[in-house]
Amino acid sequence: MTRTILFVDDDDNIINGIKRMLRKERERWQSYYVNSGEKALKLMDNTAIDLIVTDMMMPGMTGDQLLQKVADKFPSTVRMVLSGYADDDALKTAVNVSHQYLTKPCTPELLKEAIAQVFTIQDCISNPVLCDNIGDINQLPSLPRIYQELQQEINTQNSDAHSIAAIISRDMALSAKLLQIVNSPFFGMQRKISNLDEAINIIGTKKLSHLVLNTFVHASFNVKNKQFTRYLDYLTKDSLRTAELAKQISLAEKQQGDRPDQAYLGGLLHNLGLLIFMSKLPEKFEQLIQQVNESDLPVANIEKQIMGFTHSEAGAYVLGLWKIPPRITESILLQTIPSQTDFNGMNALTAVHAAAALLNPPVTPEVGRLFSMNLDLEYLKRINKLDSVAQWEHLAEKLTQQLERRNDS
Repeated sequence: MTRTILFVDDDDNIINGIKRMLRKERERWQSYYVNSGEKALKLMDNTAIDLIVTDMMMPGMTGDQLLQKVADKFPSTVRMVLSGYADDDALKTAVNVSHQYLTKPCTPELLKEAIAQVFTIQDCISNPVLCDNIGDINQLPSLPRIYQELQQEINTQNSDAHSIAAIISRDMALSAKLLQIVNSPFFGMQRKISNLDEAINIIGTKKLSHLVLNTFVHASFNVKNKQFTRYLDYLTKDSLRTAELAKQISLAEKQQGDRPDQAYLGGLLHNLGLLIFMSKLPEKFEQLIQQVNESDLPVANIEKQIMGFTHSEAGAYVLGLWKIPPRITESILLQTIPSQTDFNGMNALTAVHAAAALLNPPVTPEVGRLFSMNLDLEYLKRINKLDSVAQWEHLAEKLTQQLERRNDS
């Protein structure tokens, strides 16, 4: 099926540049180009558009105003900003009305990667089997307002631990969870931390935002079956350590900007699908465990047989509905099959896949091979990262030893 994309920019040079970028993609993507918000809305009245990509600062109707109208009138259209304008207030508005924000200048590879990710995730979201088993956007909980406020505060230039603590302190359960996490063996603190400001300084604002989201995820998919306790405990520990290793891998590969944080959040949420199984489909999860223990088939194949979809697809489905950035959602969706990505470089998917595979041996006493993942060497060879595996293995061993020492102390 050919996908349709509408690009909106009042600069003819930008439009012509995008046309050149996407010339080779004409068979899979049908692109339209207009130079104003008014023309974009008029075209969309008569043409179904899967993705709209707009500049921010345009005469007449700004990009965020256009996307708000698109959200109201064409809610199924994915909304993306491609702009060189980075004013704090405008950025806040754009984040609220768009699914993804790219900055100019944007390389052809980055633009193509972003578009391909969006469409891959949209295919997952539109899967009727997932919707029937997990629920649609009206049946699932919405992201809490406090998470959105926290994201906005972190993105402002003047944010600090005190202003962020003021937001966190309004939620007693979240405040308690934050202090519990920072005092856990994972952070290896030598003294008790009881002050939110100090806890935030220790964790860091970006990591805090990710932990808030992870806390909400666990609260939203509450596991009631006590027999699943060992799987839930392992899942929680595994999420934190995979997140940390994924970030370390990203940093080792000298990724900049928000890339290491994307890797961290992808690792933190990569087991979301298993949590959904335990919460939403407990009887089928019991069947899954039995089959995993009795069969040598890949876990993903057994998941398909019993659930109709994999835990990677389940996690990506929910994150896609919550409009979590596509790079992060893709790192969950393709974590066991990274070779299916269109992108030929290092990204969050690479880091999450490698971290999860290197930290999870094929069989563990607590959970069998439920969390097992094989490192995709062909994929790593394709993106020229095969030579990095030895360094990543060293990072995994070092992290494992650190956590073992902390647990023993």
